[in-house]
Amino acid sequence: MCCLYDDVGEFRRRLTAFLAAGLRAGCRVAYAGLGGAEGSRADLAELPDLDRRLADGSVRILSLQDVYGDAHPIDCDRVVGLYAAATEQALADGFHGLRVGADASELVRSPAHLDALVRYEFLADRYMAGHALSALCGYRLDLGHETVSELASLHATGSAGGTGFTLFGCADGAIGLGGQYDPTSVTVLRRLLTRIRAGAEDGTVVIDLADVEYVDHRLLRTLSAHAWEQGVALSLRSAPPLAARLSDLLAASCLRHAEEGPDT
Repeated sequence: MCCLYDDVGEFRRRLTAFLAAGLRAGCRVAYAGLGGAEGSRADLAELPDLDRRLADGSVRILSLQDVYGDAHPIDCDRVVGLYAAATEQALADGFHGLRVGADASELVRSPAHLDALVRYEFLADRYMAGHALSALCGYRLDLGHETVSELASLHATGSAGGTGFTLFGCADGAIGLGGQYDPTSVTVLRRLLTRIRAGAEDGTVVIDLADVEYVDHRLLRTLSAHAWEQGVALSLRSAPPLAARLSDLLAASCLRHAEEGPDT
């Protein structure tokens, strides 16, 4: 889930509700706060039975800096590995899973930080697709419209302010797309595909279109252009028949253009 906010009180309310629901479901919950142990505890003040929960280990307070690092961009593999280990430990301790919350606004300091954060969000989501981990990520609206649009699009549910589409990780490593794609959406999608380094790991971008509400030439051109620029193969999965027909037409058009030369 994603919480876009301009009032920190709104984030705290959403955080409390999210973690309380996790406790009712039998999960361990954790909060990675910025303000040290006391500040983080204050953020969770409305969580029922907080003192008892902290004592019995069902609620844990983490340091945002310890989890995500301080000045440097996120080490994506390290952080996903940390949460994977914490999830397995929660299950071993008898909980049904792990829920975590964090306000990640301070992790967006530069374009390099945003690149790493977007890739981390995707890799974490891919892990969550097959494991008992869920998360609530908070982002301040003053990060800017383009930034919050990208970050919101990487979450299945959350505050208004996204682009009307989602990009998510599938358990088998594919990239899932959902929602609707208009000219604004495909522009954001193009940036996200570059930031998550789609296809960089094995030379193939596998795109699952099962949750896309409507597939048109703009979306297919965007996917094709990314694959072409990155030098990777493109594979579409669960595409409707119209998408396959459009793909054939676009491929034929590109081939004809290449044969006729750049002046056509």
